[in-house]
Amino acid sequence: MPTNSILIIDDDVDDVEILADAFTQSGVQGVHYVHTAMQAFMYLESIADSTDLPKLIVTDYYLAGITGPQFLADLKQMKRYQHIPVIVLSTTKTERQIEQYKALGILEYIEKPSTYDEYLKVATEIKSRINTK
Repeated sequence: MPTNSILIIDDDVDDVEILADAFTQSGVQGVHYVHTAMQAFMYLESIADSTDLPKLIVTDYYLAGITGPQFLADLKQMKRYQHIPVIVLSTTKTERQIEQYKALGILEYIEKPSTYDEYLKVATEIKSRINTK
């Protein structure tokens, strides 16, 4: 897996496809996406070598069967995944949600763009934040 890989977790298929394409257009290699938190954990567990784990996770606030904060709390309790930065990309953005995520250690909370050009701009900005050492 490339060193700048990103895991996208979102149950909206259209949003996932647009964001994945925007990441590819901005030069990110190794974009992987799933639609549920369970699929995300299964994907992460399938990666044998810890050095091949995603360098960043982008998740929505609302996930099937679990909220984003619940997913993040579970993720950060697992020592193997604590180091992976998480960005929340969601249609809703309230101060309460942002504070809840910040308390859980997110890197950033970004409101979902409404146009492809905005998605491309967000993808390029996120790409610049990936640790590519």
